[in-house]
Amino acid sequence: MSRIDELIRELCPEGVEHKTLGEVLEAIPRGRRLTKSKLPEFGSIPVFHGGLEPIGFNDEANTPAMTVMVINVGASAGSVGWSEGPFWCSDGCFALPHSTLVLSRYLYYVALANQRFFVGKVRKAGIPTLAASSVLSLRIPVAPLPVQEEIVRILDTFTELEAELEAELEARTTQYEETRNRLMAFDVLEGHPLSGLIRELCPEGVEHRTLGELLRAIPRGRRLTKAKLPEGGSTPVFHGGLEPIGFTDNPNTPGMTVMVINVGASAGTVGCSEDPFWCSDGCFALPHSTLILSKYLYYCALANQRFFVGQVRKAGIPTLAAASVLSLSIPVPPLEIQKEVVSILDKLVALVNDMSYGLPAEIVARRKQYRYYRDKLLTFEELAA
Repeated sequence: MSRIDELIRELCPEGVEHKTLGEVLEAIPRGRRLTKSKLPEFGSIPVFHGGLEPIGFNDEANTPAMTVMVINVGASAGSVGWSEGPFWCSDGCFALPHSTLVLSRYLYYVALANQRFFVGKVRKAGIPTLAASSVLSLRIPVAPLPVQEEIVRILDTFTELEAELEAELEARTTQYEETRNRLMAFDVLEGHPLSGLIRELCPEGVEHRTLGELLRAIPRGRRLTKAKLPEGGSTPVFHGGLEPIGFTDNPNTPGMTVMVINVGASAGTVGCSEDPFWCSDGCFALPHSTLILSKYLYYCALANQRFFVGQVRKAGIPTLAAASVLSLSIPVPPLEIQKEVVSILDKLVALVNDMSYGLPAEIVARRKQYRYYRDKLLTFEELAA
């Protein structure tokens, strides 16, 4: 940080001028609507409207590269984005013009640090909308350009490091999925991590059974609506999703139980609760069995999530039948092998998902560090009038 301190002492020891975006940019040009139906088949220029993900691609751009975006309509109104390349700015997105007073990348970091300001200015009635005048009312520190350049350099370093960590985490996620699928392929022992144990305990091969043969039936959950939930409950209630809809006083399902959502947009998704919970009728709780470890069953079900999703009836409200879940065939090796499979996959999952361990924890720490330095770097004494 010594370099930035030197620059501030040299160039703005008494503070920096603060201006509104209206004083810096004067106005924000209105984007031009381009609907999906009007997009060419093989465009390469992203089109932004109402979100930070492009709605499609066009043949030409109407906005230069290195430009800050502020979404002005819809659920994402107020969110701040950045485009390295040229793009088409539709009327659901503000493209902040370039200025000789502020570097565009510096403006991006300032706008991102003030995203809550923009979100707070969104009119919620009807379709959420953010006015250009609200964006232009934001006051920002206009530091000397060399100071802006050094701030950008520091924050870009944090951003690049986080991107590298996220890429590594994505690679480990892929490794986990490949290892999980490899572990479940008991019919091919060449290169299998447990080939020796498999040859020892089941030399004639691993038996496959349907979930119906293993579990016989899936008990129906009992509906518990939000209106009937007590005020201070501590037991999660699952219905139609892997996030609880609320909490009740007593569970109806034991801990370490596999869930398969059976209704709604999440129908077919697989989860596992280590703690007791209340299973509503929008969720299947797979019974425990002496033939299969519940955690092993979870990994088998997760590896076959596409099967469950493919069995969902889409007409009306998406619905997954218990019979479809019970029709899935899975390998059932001896319990000792199941324990080894669970041990290997638990370690890989911790590397990928545990927010207190490994890469996930490091990413969280880097984000906190980035936000701390961003807020510190962008806080200047205001120059006296």
